[in-house]
Amino acid sequence: MKNCIPLLFVVCLLAGCEQGRFNDDITKAYGLPDNSSEYQDLITREPESLNKYELYNRVLTLWDTPYRELKLPTSNGTTHIIVSGPADGEVLILLHGMNVDSTMWYPNVKALSQNYRVYAIDDILGPGKSKLDHDDDSLEMVISWYFEIFDALKLEKPILAGASQGGWIATNLALARPQRFNKLILLSPAQTLTWLEPSVDILSNLLFSLNPQREGLRNNLATLSSNVDGIEQMYIDQFFRTITTASTSPLLMDMKPFDDEQLSALTMPVLFLAGDNDMFNNQDSVDRAIKIMPCVQAEIISNSGHFISVDQAKIVNGKIIEFVAKRQNKQTTEC
Repeated sequence: MKNCIPLLFVVCLLAGCEQGRFNDDITKAYGLPDNSSEYQDLITREPESLNKYELYNRVLTLWDTPYRELKLPTSNGTTHIIVSGPADGEVLILLHGMNVDSTMWYPNVKALSQNYRVYAIDDILGPGKSKLDHDDDSLEMVISWYFEIFDALKLEKPILAGASQGGWIATNLALARPQRFNKLILLSPAQTLTWLEPSVDILSNLLFSLNPQREGLRNNLATLSSNVDGIEQMYIDQFFRTITTASTSPLLMDMKPFDDEQLSALTMPVLFLAGDNDMFNNQDSVDRAIKIMPCVQAEIISNSGHFISVDQAKIVNGKIIEFVAKRQNKQTTEC
């Protein structure tokens, strides 16, 4: 990192970065007060008149729990992180899916922040507020970047959770340094346990991505969600802007299921959840996880699609909280 450490210290002082666990109380003052003119402007203007950062900030009005936004400089660029929860809480890191950003966690963060220190990180290759400052967009760079973040914030033995592509990345991180993580949570991970199988939904998604139109948005969302009506309109507006402007993930061609040797090396407790109408996972995914992973809790969530953290937010939040709270029996081989 060369001269990055002094720079990191200065910028943290200016931008409010955490060093270790931030000891201040997180208050909503870091967000937008409901009675502010900026808040009223965000929620009342037509989405087409807002830029992507305004759309992002508008979804943050759904966060419904105190939070703080961090800008953390790294050797690869600026990292944007949304932090919430008690400073002394067990650390839970959230990695979002492809073509979305950390605002996807709006249905989950309030419940998860009750007892856990939650860090929702915008992927540096994604459409959020993190910014890459060079041309290296390899998986190796991404893995190195995440560990640089964990080291800078002194996040020791966190629980690592990822959804969709974020689950695939989380699995790569856990395999790279398994000793760094306490537990692993995979929410409908893409291309992680099984290959994506051809389907009408996949074809529909592909055709929509080639020519996204507002009138076809609901049908597109229906390929990903079993409860489109349950998705907040502000998030739908941001999602539409992202898929019409974001570039294809440079990691897309790297994404392939992990082999038996790799999956069997994940000896930490793992929670694997998939929807019963999930284009990326099915019962075969669950069966393979149970057969190969040494310490896994794997199950299908009913009445949910790929967006299980939205479709069945209450159930998924409860599963995560129960899983994190469970203590591994170190005296036996039982998980």
